[in-house]
Amino acid sequence: MPRQKPGSQVRITTAAWYQEVVGDPDQPLPERLDGRQQELLHAMDNGGPQAIRPLIEFWGLVWKVGPRGGLTVDVPDGTG
Repeated sequence: MPRQKPGSQVRITTAAWYQEVVGDPDQPLPERLDGRQQELLHAMDNGGPQAIRPLIEFWGLVWKVGPRGGLTVDVPDGTG
C-alpha cells in the first residue's frame, strides 16, 4: 500500500468525536449535534480534508497540523 501524502487524512480524537460530532452514546443526541456526522462526511467526500476545516473550527474544535503534515482534530486544551 503506497504511503499517503501529508494532509490527505484527518484523525479526529475520541474526545472531539464524542463531544462535538456524535455525542455521548449513552445519552440522547443533543439537538446541536443533529446531522453533524453527515455534514462531516459530505464535506470530506466533496472536498477532502480542507473542506472539513471550516466545520471543525465552527464547532469550536482545534485543527492541528503535525510536524510531518498529519492533521488532527481535537478539543481545545482544557475542555476534553
